[in-house]
Amino acid sequence: MSPTKFDTITIDAVSSTSQLKADPFDSASDITYATVAVSELASTFGNYTDLAVQTRGGKVLTVSEEWFAEADNLITAGAPISRKDDFTAKGAWFDGWETRRHGPSFDWCVIQLGFAGSIAGFEVDTAFFTGNHSPFVSVEGFAAPGHTNAPDAVDVAQGSQNARAGVPDSAEGWEKVDWVPVLPKVALNPDSRHGFKLQSSPVLDTVFTHVRFRMYPDGCVSRLRVYGKVHQVLPEDKHQVFDLAAVATGGQVEGYSDAHFGHPSNLLLPGRGHDMSDGWETKRSRAPGHVDWCNIKLGAAGHPILIEVDTAHYMGNPPKAVTLHGFRPEDIDRQHPIVLLDEAPVKPHRQHVFEIPTEISSGPAISSVKVIMIPDGGIKRVRVFGSQEWPAAPLPQGSNIGQVQPLLDEHTWNLLTIQAEPITKEAFAPWGQLVEVPLYDPNAISVNQGTAKKFSHLGQFVNLRSYALTPNSNPASPDRANADIVPAQANLAIFQCFKPVEGHEV
Repeated sequence: MSPTKFDTITIDAVSSTSQLKADPFDSASDITYATVAVSELASTFGNYTDLAVQTRGGKVLTVSEEWFAEADNLITAGAPISRKDDFTAKGAWFDGWETRRHGPSFDWCVIQLGFAGSIAGFEVDTAFFTGNHSPFVSVEGFAAPGHTNAPDAVDVAQGSQNARAGVPDSAEGWEKVDWVPVLPKVALNPDSRHGFKLQSSPVLDTVFTHVRFRMYPDGCVSRLRVYGKVHQVLPEDKHQVFDLAAVATGGQVEGYSDAHFGHPSNLLLPGRGHDMSDGWETKRSRAPGHVDWCNIKLGAAGHPILIEVDTAHYMGNPPKAVTLHGFRPEDIDRQHPIVLLDEAPVKPHRQHVFEIPTEISSGPAISSVKVIMIPDGGIKRVRVFGSQEWPAAPLPQGSNIGQVQPLLDEHTWNLLTIQAEPITKEAFAPWGQLVEVPLYDPNAISVNQGTAKKFSHLGQFVNLRSYALTPNSNPASPDRANADIVPAQANLAIFQCFKPVEGHEV
């Protein structure tokens, strides 16, 4: 990474609707950052959380304009995609935020962070924008009054951060906010990923709830990643039970074996997700004895009482079993595991809750866990419910902790459902004849000594052998050429049998 000093610049901060306040970057010369090579992005930001991504509750609240492509695309979890030759009514389809040409001095959007936190750096991606990317961008931050991250995030809906006093509810209101410079005006290249790691700044430890992303003067950006540390808010009551591993309380993935189809950091998200894109999924293994694993640093050391393993949406690819090891704070190298789960079988598309024996829960606190999938597959969520101090307080009435909350199709997804309708001659007529025993047939006869009834001529047949249709026309029998041959008639009959009545001699 190469350090860069930001020189003071003056920006004509005029929007398309009103005059903005004095530009905050006019006094931001004390911000330094380092550019990060694409090959170093994963290692540089591996220990940080993307605070703005939609899967963690991030959302775009307002935008100066989004004529060609919506700003919501900036915080989509997946990588940008391309659809060449795909056009909408407004132009070519792009997976990013794209504004009109020849706008004001800059375009902007306000993003509510999924979790309040301090910001360490950014990734800005202009993938597939080759002639219309934004040449310069910058980022500002805002801390809403009374920001909190709920420790029992499993019981709190995402996106609730914005519902508090002191947060504007209009574009005009956001223009009047005292924005703080976080990332100065930086240059972008077309169709490229860019990393910027903050090095020195008066706001490195500031907890932000919102950011404003600017594009100068207009153009397009595919993705914006806001990397940082979640602002940790733990229960004041040390005996209160909460999810020790949740991202809202500072849980973080520190290492993993594989993340081919989905990153293990998704395990720590709130909710049960919407499909397989927001879970941890690994490649198929071929080697005998293979397992996949990830290490999770808990937000706080504690005493686990319940473990939840959720395989929601993984219907054909969950692991066969899951093992969970806990580690004490002093076991830095994770050499002395405490077995919380031992090859516990798991089912597809199901929420599993396991109770931890009291002798383990009451023991020394653990500060990290290792999740082991046997042998591979996908898991949606892992929750480690416990308290910071022992004993754990009873769960409050109505708490969702430890309660299975089935999805609508959780118990029926693997059942093949076929709608059956009554078969009648009229309904089946488009496809052919229906053969059935009539309720009453005066031509039916009793057969087999009265043990059955015969119903004849229940279907119409055509005999395609001409000699059977015309007398004296059998070419296969020259000796009988002059014989009278009665045309053959096919008869489909059904015999309705009865159990004979047992008798005895008198």
